[in-house]
Amino acid sequence: MKKIVSPCIDKCYTDGFKCPGCGRTNDEVQEWFYADEPRRKEILEECVKRLDPVAFDIWQENYEWKCQDYE
Repeated sequence: MKKIVSPCIDKCYTDGFKCPGCGRTNDEVQEWFYADEPRRKEILEECVKRLDPVAFDIWQENYEWKCQDYE
């Protein structure tokens, strides 16, 4: 399986439940460090669903740039 790049786009903070920059819950942010690739894929798929449309557009553009750095 291809390495899953962290959804973090360096707009990190918490609203008490999730990061408005990437949509991950506080628990998912901590879990990321020890999660295997299938679990990371699940986290990535779920976290972007929590973003509002404008935040998702910003996230998607930044994430695509970040992924290019890992190729």
